[in-house]
Amino acid sequence: MEENKDIEIPKHIIDTYVKTHGLYPCITKTRNVISDAIELLTKKNKVVWFYDINNGERTIPKDGLIDYNSTYKILVYFSMIDKERTYKLFIFSTTENKLNVDLLLKGLNKFYTIDMI
Repeated sequence: MEENKDIEIPKHIIDTYVKTHGLYPCITKTRNVISDAIELLTKKNKVVWFYDINNGERTIPKDGLIDYNSTYKILVYFSMIDKERTYKLFIFSTTENKLNVDLLLKGLNKFYTIDMI
């Protein structure tokens, strides 16, 4: 597993937030999560943008943007960081919605890997 690998957020992801909500987002970077977190987030929420890899047997999400909660202006960007299907999450929100982000982080707690930020 790769450690301390910084992932840059693509400009079009931030531009999407600005275009949708009219302001620059506050960004929370999480610890690494296992693929189950991505499966849960994409199953229960609207996927705004994605980049998948199909290896002939299955489709594997590589990067994506999820509209977690449009009422609270929360988008989640994920990016695969290694072949073991571990992901880095970036949560975009406003300062007014920090409590909702904290609740999301708490809900993701069971999906975190042992890696630290």
